Formats: sequence, C-alpha cells, structure tokens
Amino acid sequence: MQRVLIIENKKSGQGNHKLHEFRDLMMAKGINVVERELSRETTPHALTADADTFEAVVAAGGDGTISCVAHALAGKRIPLLAFPAGTANLIALNLGIQDHAENLFDLLEHGETSQIDLAELDIAGKKYGFTMLAGVGLDAEMIHASEELKPTLGVAAYLVAMLQNLSVIEAEITLEMEGRTIQTRGMSVMVANFGMATFGLPIAADIDPSDGLLTVIVLKGRGALSLVPSIFENIKKHFKLGEVDYGDWIQTYHCREVTIHTDPPLPIQYDGEVVEDAHTPVHARVLPRAVRMIRVRARNEMST
Repeated sequence: MQRVLIIENKKSGQGNHKLHEFRDLMMAKGINVVERELSRETTPHALTADADTFEAVVAAGGDGTISCVAHALAGKRIPLLAFPAGTANLIALNLGIQDHAENLFDLLEHGETSQIDLAELDIAGKKYGFTMLAGVGLDAEMIHASEELKPTLGVAAYLVAMLQNLSVIEAEITLEMEGRTIQTRGMSVMVANFGMATFGLPIAADIDPSDGLLTVIVLKGRGALSLVPSIFENIKKHFKLGEVDYGDWIQTYHCREVTIHTDPPLPIQYDGEVVEDAHTPVHARVLPRAVRMIRVRARNEMST
C-alpha cells in the first residue's frame, strides 16, 4: 500500500472507535493517507471522484456511511474497507471486520476481497442506494424511534425501540417480482442483501450478498412480540441447535427486483436511514457484484 483514502462521517456513533490510531499506524508505515469528511456539504461521489488514484478506500462511519461510499465506488475495482465507527456496524459485522488498528492494517495489506452486490430503492422516482437492508413497516418504525436514544444507549437503543412498538398495523401487502404477484399480510417487509443482524444472528435463511439476488422477507404478526418465535429460530440456526422452522411467521422470496405495495402505506428505511415523509409503494433492485469489499469472513461464511 502506498496511498489510501479515508472518508469519515464524524457524526456517526459516539466516537468510541480507533480510526485515529489506525490512521497513525498507516502513516508510521509510510502510507500516504488522505482524509476527507462526509457531510451535508459534500457528496460521496465528489469525495471519491479520484478513487482510482488510491490503492484502497476506507469508509469510517455507520452502515449508512459505508453504504453510500460503496455506491459511489460501484463499478470501480478499488477495494473498500468498512471501518466500524457507527452504532450497529452491521456491514462490518457481516464482513467479519472489528475495530482493532493493527488487525485492520494487516487486513488492508493482505486481506481477501469479494465482489459484493449492492441494491437500490426507487421511491416516487427518487433513488437511494443500500448495501445491508431496506424495509417498510415495523423495522422503519423502530429505527425512527431509536434515533433519539442512540447517543445515550448505543446499540441498546434498537431494543428499547422494539419494546416501544409492541403493537403495530398489520398491512395488506402486494409484492410484484419479475412477472409474479404475491398477496399476503404482515407488519413489515424487508429487502436484504447481507443476512446477519446484531450479535451475528441471521435475519433469515439463504441470504447471500454475492448471488445477484435480493431476499424479500415478510414478517407476520401485529407487533414486536410477534418476532420472538423467529428470533428463537434464528438463534437455533446461529448456534446450530437443530432444524430451523420459521413456520408461518416469516415468508421469504428471492428476486432481482421487487415492487412493494401496502395498504395502508408504510414508512421506509434503508441501512438505518428513515426516508422522511416517504411511504410505500417502493421499488428495489439489485446491482450485481458492484463493489469490491475487503473481508475477514470466508466467502461461504457471509451467507446465512
């Protein structure tokens, strides 16, 4: 490594990370480090316009930050390191990356990479890129409720937000997927690219971030307590405690693109960012193998 670009969102997380230690270590090893800040006044595409002149890009922030930098690098061969400097850091978790300066330096120098799928939402003609997960309904409500709690509670804010949503609307749902139409009911629809949530628990089975497909997950029930059976099954899958049976609590589909209609209209989130004043319908499509990401986990370990 001779030249590395760091893009940091200083508003992510609570600052309890080792980015400065990592940067100082790179500089001590003779690497030319260029630092740029992601803010309302700058765009990821502007910050990465000269990415081809670097040997790697480091995106430091939460999932939203890492995701928007990944989309800015779509189609380029430059490797991206997801530095976990946010609250949940699910993208880094799925890649097996932890906040340890020396390990990150070794990973930057010698780590394996994979071409990872990205995804895109279209809401009333406006496009939003996501890398981890987008959703409508309960998960968007929980993320919105967690925003004010994250500065003091950190990742526990999501649990508190879940407990605040013990009762939600069960909507009529129509999924249009490549020539087929599915009509069902549920409290949330998630569109997943990566498959592991907090603590490494799988969101559902058979989610692969490099297969050129999205996984559409319909959560059944009327509130957060309805998630308990599926969470228990995910724990069983994670620890290999026996055959997993989601029963009628989860419906999953795989597709390249999907349009989600709901009655009533439901709020929308992508990679932890709630789309203000936006509701279903929403269209999602995959961008196959669009970005080269540095990883710790073996290729097969990134699938659920």
